[in-house]
Amino acid sequence: MGSSSDGPLGSTVTSDLETKSQRDDIAGKKLAMDTSDSSFAGAVVADEPMAALIARGVLENGGNAADAATALYFALSVTYPSAAGLGGGGVCLVRDADHGVKKKGSKKAEVKLGEVESIAFLTRRPRDGGPFGIPGNVRGFALLQARHGTALWSELVSPAERIAGTGFNVSRASARRLNDAAAVIAGSSDLAAIYDRDGSHPYQETDLLSQTALATTLARIRSRGVGGFYEGETGGLLVDQAHQKGGMLSQSDLTDYRPEVAPAQLIAAGDVAVALPAKGLGAGAFASALWPNIQGASGAEALAAAAERTAVALGAPGGAALNGDFGSTTFATVDTRGGAVACAVTMNGAFGSGRIAEGTGVAFASSPEAPVKGLGSAFLVPVMVVNPETKGLYVAGAGAGAPKGGAAIEGAVMAAVSKGGSGGVAALQSGPADISSPVNAIVCPDGLPAGTCTLNPNPKGDGVGFSALAKKSSKGLFR
Repeated sequence: MGSSSDGPLGSTVTSDLETKSQRDDIAGKKLAMDTSDSSFAGAVVADEPMAALIARGVLENGGNAADAATALYFALSVTYPSAAGLGGGGVCLVRDADHGVKKKGSKKAEVKLGEVESIAFLTRRPRDGGPFGIPGNVRGFALLQARHGTALWSELVSPAERIAGTGFNVSRASARRLNDAAAVIAGSSDLAAIYDRDGSHPYQETDLLSQTALATTLARIRSRGVGGFYEGETGGLLVDQAHQKGGMLSQSDLTDYRPEVAPAQLIAAGDVAVALPAKGLGAGAFASALWPNIQGASGAEALAAAAERTAVALGAPGGAALNGDFGSTTFATVDTRGGAVACAVTMNGAFGSGRIAEGTGVAFASSPEAPVKGLGSAFLVPVMVVNPETKGLYVAGAGAGAPKGGAAIEGAVMAAVSKGGSGGVAALQSGPADISSPVNAIVCPDGLPAGTCTLNPNPKGDGVGFSALAKKSSKGLFR
């Protein structure tokens, strides 16, 4: 993959304080982070600043990319609930630069160093059907962190538990998404009880929002792992509340749920390989079909049109419904050793079904069989670009939402491969992504862990990118 001589154009955000003027000022400058700096600990890009700060803290305290992604997800479940609720599901690509993953009883690594793994934990249809999906996010991130992380599980969930319980000042990003979902909130007494501030509109920027029931659920996850969510009191509440609200979720649906782990599918692109979700997944089918269909597409409209044609060819309905709000978000993390995680998660519609399991703070995602909204899982497109020989990582990012979100990230990857890092960044800026079809990416023209990287949050959103500097002592997070 080539690199640009004029320097990359992405943004690196390092201040805890984010204002629109700061974002606009930074976005116009040629800024990059030097990954060869001995203090560099990693980086994160995400749609919501507070969650990104929590992930940065994990990296600064010695956690790796998998640890940071896990903490980031659970924080997003609090600060960005319309897209990242505990009731949803998703898919991640993981590149482990520290160690391979071993099967029990085997001395050989199941995933070799530097290879990319697909971990899918999408919502599924309960055995007896119904409007609610089986939640996959908690099991998914637990598996991802167990296979690839190094930190203590409790240290990664506790920040989300804390901000849910004590409250957090709503960021611009959170407020914007709550406002976008105002009609959904107003139409659901469950959601209004939590997210409607005074009976007239959702919480606004800087308002203090606390979610005590969700904090209790996160406390159980922190202390008991996945059993604290899928079984016990929380599992029982999910089942009981689902039945009271028209669903058919059963305890066996929860207990038997397992994520799917497989090698990422690879597309050769010169001397690098483009990694996409595994074959056999709807997301994998869409992502691989999209790649050749955007060849030659130039500009946001052409990319969006190619994405819609691809989705329709795979069986999706066309028209305006396909460009709605699928309740999705994306993020990526990297660490100083070249490890990386790129994720996309969804509720299959803003706040999913719009129904809350009382006593848990968890919104049920819509079933993957729900008309149109259920397709949200198929349009999750995490992507990595790696060199199989040198093991360098060039891109870690994801698009989601409507089909155009996937086209935004794949179009940027295609530009980065053919034109260098700055070409990929420019394509992200001019692509078809928007607030409900986000794209977030980390672009490293020289191949992480070497050279520089740029952090590229969704140009149409209010997300951020943070680089992390290692602290002298970081024993607290480790097992």
